[in-house]
Amino acid sequence: MKKKVILALDNLTLEDSINITNQVKDKLLTVKVGLELFNLVSKTGIKRFNDIGVNNLLLDLKLNDIPATVYRSILALKGIKFGFLTVMALGGNEMIKQAKKAASELDPNIKILAVTILTSLSKQELSKMGFSSSVEDTVIQLAQNSNEAHGFISSAMEAKLLREKFPNKLILCPGLRLPNDTKNDQVRTATPALALQNGADACILGRSLLQGDINNNLEKVLNSIK
Repeated sequence: MKKKVILALDNLTLEDSINITNQVKDKLLTVKVGLELFNLVSKTGIKRFNDIGVNNLLLDLKLNDIPATVYRSILALKGIKFGFLTVMALGGNEMIKQAKKAASELDPNIKILAVTILTSLSKQELSKMGFSSSVEDTVIQLAQNSNEAHGFISSAMEAKLLREKFPNKLILCPGLRLPNDTKNDQVRTATPALALQNGADACILGRSLLQGDINNNLEKVLNSIK
């Protein structure tokens, strides 16, 4: 992947999302459409990204259901051109096999990415949920349990371990911030430079790019990862 930055279009209207994407799309790997925007505008609205030339969308829908339901849910995305789709690693390999099967029927180039542990979760929160292992061990266990996926979504803090264990998988890191940015609702965060240093293929950034001038912010990020 030559381009290393994915813009997360969070907390935006469709019009703002399209306008911002139009400004910077040539410098991005792609843009990430999350559940909020997807639910807001449905398939018809999401197709507008295709209309402006973004055909490798990252649909961050974090699907997690029984295999047959996930299979049919992905087939229902027919009509949108996208390159990446997220599912939850907790769904297991059988669910991911069905996700890949459905995706390949839409487009053989679509990559299924398994979300390991959300970057908003701390060790303490995981303990309350019944996870007794460290965050790092839990991420690796979830990745092993979902290794049918083309790649993983994980924090930069676990990217190095994932790269060592899964050298041929895609690794995308969300929840990233530039050094002086606030963390907001993220807990396990890092800089884009550290994410790439730890083995990530691409960085997913939202607030660090969207707050202020998108072009200036993107240049800062691109300069930080040269």
